[in-house]
Amino acid sequence: MPAYTIVTTSATQGSNEAEVNTLTDEFVNESEAQGYSRRMADEMLTLAHQLSLDFDYSNVGLYEGDLLDEDLDPAHPAFMGMWILDEEGAAFILADDFRESVTESEAP
Repeated sequence: MPAYTIVTTSATQGSNEAEVNTLTDEFVNESEAQGYSRRMADEMLTLAHQLSLDFDYSNVGLYEGDLLDEDLDPAHPAFMGMWILDEEGAAFILADDFRESVTESEAP
C-alpha cells in the first residue's frame, strides 16, 4: 500500500496564528487518500460551523509519500493537491492548478 501524508492547516478570521497537523498513513490508492482527506476537510467545516468560526485560511493538503518529518508546503514536489475550505464548503485544487494560480497572482 502506498503512503500519503495529509497536512491540515486551520486558521480563523482575526487570528495571526494557524494550527498545523500532519498525518501519514497507508492507503489502497490515491483515490482512497483523497477521500480520507475530504472527510477531514468536511469535519473541519462542521466544527467551524458548530463553533461559529469564520475561516481566514484553512486547508487540507495531500502529499504522496511518508513525509512526516519533512517541512511541507505546496512547493514540495510530492504535493498532489489541496482542499480549500470556506463558507461555501470544500473544493479540491490539483497541484498544477494551485501553482498556476499562485504564479498568476504574483504577476504584475
